[in-house]
Amino acid sequence: MNFNILSYIIYIPIIFFITIKVGWILYKSGEVFMCDMFKDDTEIVASLNKILLIGYYLINLGSATITIAFWDSVSTSYEMMNALSDILGKTILVLAILHYNNIFWIKFLNRKNKQ
Repeated sequence: MNFNILSYIIYIPIIFFITIKVGWILYKSGEVFMCDMFKDDTEIVASLNKILLIGYYLINLGSATITIAFWDSVSTSYEMMNALSDILGKTILVLAILHYNNIFWIKFLNRKNKQ
């Protein structure tokens, strides 16, 4: 059995689901912060929110796909589980860091605009 292909088949749907689900949650929840930041200019908020969502999807799905090219060879089910855990964990941590980075900049810019 080729464990590399099996791990790719498991990895791709999981990482795409996580990325799309988190992106949609951030898209819906982030609108409130942006309305406050842009003083309820709904047209700008809607456009910017869509651009941010598309950028989020492109960056995360692209990096998740590129990750496969650098995957170590897997020859046992134990190695497959370790590889999947490692790659999924790193990707989720990067998503969290990017999210909190965005929150920081939104808060920073919002504080700057209110002064």
